Amino acid sequence: MSVTKVLSKESFSITGRGIVLDLVHAEQGLPYGTILTSKLNNRQWRLKARVLFDHAVDLQRIFKDETTEYMLLTFATEEKREESRRKIKAKEDKNIYQYFIAPINHEFKPEDGEELEIL
Repeated sequence: MSVTKVLSKESFSITGRGIVLDLVHAEQGLPYGTILTSKLNNRQWRLKARVLFDHAVDLQRIFKDETTEYMLLTFATEEKREESRRKIKAKEDKNIYQYFIAPINHEFKPEDGEELEIL
């Protein structure tokens, strides 16, 4: 059985939607239901969907086997909208993608920099 290592970056919770996790990986997408396991404490999370942003979807990489959910954002100015687009593109250029995840039998988010495994 092959093990793939990925790295968690920032994460935050959205009421009613769940945890959004920045995840560093070099895979060609992560399918719905993928289990992420912490090497630090064996906690697990189930991947629910990749986050795509309505204002930047034309810049984002799309992987054929991923379930996706759109996040709609509003901006006070066009400059802030463009800055957000640049940041999303810069992250994806470094293989950092955002996902909705759900904790399995706990209520914690992965720590920033925590090494996770995909079995």
